[in-house]
Amino acid sequence: MRFNKDSIIPWGCVFKVTFPNQKIYIGSDTARTPRLDFFKYFGTPLKAKHEMLSELGEYLTGAEAYVLKKEILHSQENVRVGDILQIEQQFIKALNAKDPNIGYNR
Repeated sequence: MRFNKDSIIPWGCVFKVTFPNQKIYIGSDTARTPRLDFFKYFGTPLKAKHEMLSELGEYLTGAEAYVLKKEILHSQENVRVGDILQIEQQFIKALNAKDPNIGYNR
């Protein structure tokens, strides 16, 4: 469900996903439902999807298992969506996640 930036939501977070090649993706999750929804969502790096899938193809098509590591970098209750999005941008910048050698954020 989409929210506008001024919506107050029961819980929001900023997370980091680390892929098998050690590149990262920083994302955010905002939900009206319980925090357990967080464990189902791994972000939508659509702009980098083609690059990411081609780089990770050996992991995704091989017979070996692979691990995605997801960490909560920030979480907050009763928070404005715009605030979570701003914090997400701060983490993207601080972790240099737009650098194609480091991350998949664009």
